[in-house]
Formats: sequence, C-alpha cells, structure tokens
Amino acid sequence: MLILSSEAIEKAAPPHLWTDVMELALKASADKDYFTPDRMHVEMDGNTLLVMPSVGPDMFTTKLVSVFPGNAELGEPVIHGTVLLNEGRTGEAVALLNGAKLTAMRTAAVASVGVRHLTDPLMHSIGVIGAGAQGRHIAWLAAHERDIERIYVYDRSIMMVQEFLNFMAERLPNVEVAVCEDEQQLVKNSEAIITATTSEIPVLPNLEDLLLGKTIISVGSYKPNMRELPESLFRLIDQVWIDADHGRKESGDLIFPVENKLIQSEQIRHIADLIENPQEISFRETRLFKTVGQGLFDLFAAKLVYERARLDGIGQSVKV
Repeated sequence: MLILSSEAIEKAAPPHLWTDVMELALKASADKDYFTPDRMHVEMDGNTLLVMPSVGPDMFTTKLVSVFPGNAELGEPVIHGTVLLNEGRTGEAVALLNGAKLTAMRTAAVASVGVRHLTDPLMHSIGVIGAGAQGRHIAWLAAHERDIERIYVYDRSIMMVQEFLNFMAERLPNVEVAVCEDEQQLVKNSEAIITATTSEIPVLPNLEDLLLGKTIISVGSYKPNMRELPESLFRLIDQVWIDADHGRKESGDLIFPVENKLIQSEQIRHIADLIENPQEISFRETRLFKTVGQGLFDLFAAKLVYERARLDGIGQSVKV
C-alpha cells in the first residue's frame, strides 16, 4: 500500500491536470458505471463527520472527514480526513491518502472548472472570501486557468490572511496579492469571486450594482443553515450551475432561493451540461457556480494521485 502525504499529493500532478481530471469527473456524474451514495452527515455539537464512498468500474474509495469550524480560532486545520483507495477487482487497499489535502485539491479543481467555463478568458483578477486552506487552494488552481495578475483576499482572521499570503508567495510568486478591508472592497475590485466560508449569513454585499457582471463561485455552504450568497445575486442570473444534485437539499444557498421564489428549481442545472454544450451558457453577464462536492470527485482524485505516484516513485510503500 502507498501512503500519500499532503506533500506527496501536491507533488503528484500539476494544477491544470487536476482541473482536467475533475472536468472528467463532472462529466461522469451521470455515468452508470459509477455509484456514489449520498454522503452521510453525523453532527457532533456543531462539528461534522462526513462519510463519502464512491465506487467505479475499476476502483473504489471511502473518505472519512471531520469538519471542526472552531479549529480556525485555534490555529488548527478546520478539516481532517483520510481517503482509502481500493482495487475494484479484488478489494485490496492500495493507497491511503491525506484526506484534507485531497479534498482541498479536488475541490479547488472543481471550482476551477467553473472558472474555466464561466469566466471571461481575458480576466485578470479574482477575489477570495475565506482565506483558509480551501480558499488558498482554489486561488492557486484558478490562477492557472486565466492570466491572473492580482488576487484579492478578505478574511476576518489576520492569521488566516497571513497564511494565505505565505501560501501564494511560495506557489504564485509573480501574482500580486492584495488584502481587502471588507467584502465590499473585494467584490468591487474582483472580476470573479470565490467564497469559501462556513458562514450562516451571506458574505457578499446585497447590492446588485456591485455584483453585476461578476462570476461567483460558492464553495463553503454545505449545510441547510449555511448561506454565502445574498438575495440580490439571484435577480441577476438566469441559471445556477451546480456540481452535484444532492446540493439542492443540502446547501442553504440552493434551498433558500428556491423556497423564497428567487429562482425556480428548473434554473438549477448541472455544470456537466455546460461542459458538453458550451452554447448553453446564459447571455447574462452575472454567473454563478455552486459546488458542494461528492464522493466521485475523491475517487477520480485518488486515482490520479495514485497512478502518478506509482509512475514517479512518490509516497511511502508499506506492507499491511
């Protein structure tokens, strides 16, 4: 079995390849050769245990993830987890991967698919609200989809902002990073905005004039009580692109606008439709991609890392 650490996972494949593979995963979402049950949530005093299996024709994965929002105040990662990759023919466990890193990379790559298909090819700036691990990874991978010259960032935690700056300085040394005083300043200056928070109230200003013409990629709200998006945004869009149908009943950012008749359920569409048919994109200037993730992405990501690691001699091989 290969043990693949955070460092090994990051080293295994370049950013563009991660996004390419997640695009394949999105297109495979309706493929009957893959079976991904709805993820199970176990609530524990404000913390969450997520169990996400996914079965493919040749391999399957099981991921256990703990989400402890309060860890941010302790200077600890909000997400911990492991992913086990098994060979489909025999059931043998072939790799154990750092779940937090794999989640960060595959979620960033899925968000970057949204950047690839929804933003102006000439875009030069992005903004990130939420400077934690997920926000950092999305900014890094998204910057490889466009010729990004400047990244704007906002987070209430000074420590998180500093970690964001350090992360970007190491991976994108030629990209300027500007720290914003608030969300309004960030939205005003950014062409695309990524929200990666655990907020229960919208983190974007409820101002149509500021949101007009922006591409919004919402990542953080994965529970019914969580919302990152304001009501005014839904008056500016024709469609909400999603990465998983179960998000309709799991994310407050999809539940709230439908229940309050800000949008119709028919306006929520899987982004695989857009990948296969680029002409499906709305002529409206304001665009929204809401991602909640699914176990299928872990399967594709784990296979990518495992196969590349075997070729390049990455990771630690152990007998179990």
